[in-house]
Amino acid sequence: MCPSSSTNQRRRKKTNSSEDATQEEEGIDYPLDVWFIISEYIRPEAVGKFAQICRSSYHVVTTGKFWFHLYKTYYRYVPGLPERLQPQCMVRLHGLRACVIRTLHYTYFSLNKKDDDVSYLRQDQPHSLVKRQCCLMWHKEGKLRWYFYFKLKELPKANNKSLKLRTKINGKKTDFLEMLEDVAVNSEEGCKILRVTCLKYSMLPPVIGLILQSVSMTLMPGFKDHRLQLGFGTSDVPNTLTNQVILNDVVSYQILDWWHPTYPHQDSITTIQLPESDSWDQSLL
Repeated sequence: MCPSSSTNQRRRKKTNSSEDATQEEEGIDYPLDVWFIISEYIRPEAVGKFAQICRSSYHVVTTGKFWFHLYKTYYRYVPGLPERLQPQCMVRLHGLRACVIRTLHYTYFSLNKKDDDVSYLRQDQPHSLVKRQCCLMWHKEGKLRWYFYFKLKELPKANNKSLKLRTKINGKKTDFLEMLEDVAVNSEEGCKILRVTCLKYSMLPPVIGLILQSVSMTLMPGFKDHRLQLGFGTSDVPNTLTNQVILNDVVSYQILDWWHPTYPHQDSITTIQLPESDSWDQSLL
């Protein structure tokens, strides 16, 4: 065998091996129907991992078909389930994903906790709410306690998806039908509620629109109850406080995410932002 032929064979082997390696790196692109079939066997706690497999699996979890199937599979009747989350009301695509997730926290996650699982006992500290904006506050009188609520929302970022979505909704070329069929829309996205339970009523200054800058929890005289101090300002820069909320005789507090069963949703009121009058007329032309 001549040296030139052996050299050519080596080059061919290297070329074939490099092509095989490239094919292995690229993987196999399965049809979208296959991913829809696989999605029917995904448990609620594995939805996030399933969505990260590839673009096709991510697309599946953005469809109404996926969330309708997940709802029908794991729905169980439980006392106290809001009417908005019951089967007769789960027919719209608008905001479907958020409604299904809320339902699962009533019917699945809360009913499938193991006896040795203490993760549900963990909760965020009030300090984790710093740099959030107060968009709503109210209080409620109970039989023996007073309950104070602060709804705090994350500040929008320049590259935030919610900001891009809001810009799209305000645009003149927005398709109204697409808005009605938006599965992922969630008006409570990025919101948390701080619920503080007190023995007595406290007069509070209005802090709606201000940003939480500082949190302090100290013991009151007598060392029985606590005092919670919340410092609010017009920016997220510390040491620029404008209002301070002081809650005395604090018994407990709780931080609620939007999917928590005790999160105060206004399910009876569904607000869909319509286009401006001039853009609406232009879209009909």
